[in-house]
Amino acid sequence: MLLLPLLTTLPFLSLSSALPTSSLSSPILPRAASLGAEVRSQIDVLNASVIELTAAVNAYDGSLLGVIPQSLAVISATAKVDGTTVKTAWLTQLSGNFTVDESQSVVTTLATLITPIRGSLEALGGKYDVFKKTLQVPVVLLSLKTLKKHTADLVEALGEKVTPDWAAILAFGAPLLDASFDEAIAIYSA
Repeated sequence: MLLLPLLTTLPFLSLSSALPTSSLSSPILPRAASLGAEVRSQIDVLNASVIELTAAVNAYDGSLLGVIPQSLAVISATAKVDGTTVKTAWLTQLSGNFTVDESQSVVTTLATLITPIRGSLEALGGKYDVFKKTLQVPVVLLSLKTLKKHTADLVEALGEKVTPDWAAILAFGAPLLDASFDEAIAIYSA
């Protein structure tokens, strides 16, 4: 009589032990931590880099004695802007979704960069004749195209991490940057 209950449960025990354990439970993956503060900090670095680029472009006069150091200053500042843009996009992609406060901080800080970026692009456009005289138009054009792509990558990455309300505001500023890049690219493509 005691043996009967044991025999009736035996088929269920053998069935459950035959199933692989991975099909019974799914692994729990840790949620990516938000890197909103780090992204915000990188945007500040980007702002300083854009200011440095604008100063280098404004100082570029194409003079015989100054062409090499001035060119190096522009190239160095351009590389710094591009590197910071790529790093900020990479940090954003690694990050978990931003909180409302982080989204606000990141988007409003990035919005303050629209004017300096546009100013830098206008300065480049204004120096077209000088860059043409020193045969550096192809270098500037390639840099502009690269910066435009990396900036678009950054905006896209941020759009995926900020809250929906802030993503809408971010989307409002993207066409302004695109138009400024397109204008500068058109000047150097002529």
